[in-house]
Amino acid sequence: MYKVFFKDSYFLLTDKENLSKQATHYLEYRDIKTTQQFIYQRLKEDAKFISIIYGNNLQEVVSAFNTCFQQVKAAGGVVYKQEKILIIKRFGMYDLPKGHLEKNENIEQCAIREVEEECGAKALKITRYLTNTLHIYFRDNTWQLKETYWYLMISTQDFTLIPQQEEGIEEVIWYPLSELNSILQKSYPSLIPVFQAIKKLHKED
Repeated sequence: MYKVFFKDSYFLLTDKENLSKQATHYLEYRDIKTTQQFIYQRLKEDAKFISIIYGNNLQEVVSAFNTCFQQVKAAGGVVYKQEKILIIKRFGMYDLPKGHLEKNENIEQCAIREVEEECGAKALKITRYLTNTLHIYFRDNTWQLKETYWYLMISTQDFTLIPQQEEGIEEVIWYPLSELNSILQKSYPSLIPVFQAIKKLHKED
């Protein structure tokens, strides 16, 4: 099952056995052209939607879905310290540091670089993989599908928080894990799986 966010809406790609009953639109996969028309129609609408595309072969459904978009890889991190995580504020919204994969770097290198650049962090170390998220946006006259890989990180030394202003970052904050629910309404729906992953890990510890 794959959940792909678009603003406050999302597509759910699944098989028949895991079909949810809570959706605004359904499409049983038959061919690529029909699937593309269904997807682009949803993206043109202003109304919030939950659209399910399903079929016997989930990978076939995913492959058809991917033909609609330019694929983009990105990575980001959740830096953890003393019951708090590093949050950025960008354009008035709470966010997590992340960015596009650059040439000649792997996805973990990308995650560390982006967090260091956007927050002023130093000496970061990845402790584990958290989750990945998928979301759609329109840029450069193209519909793009970004897959972001998220990692839990710690720092081996103290550092001064410095927001990367040229990226629109207004503030970098050490935010208490216990108060994460209070900022969900001022954050992005695609970040909810990341927050859920970090809270689950915290409970297990």
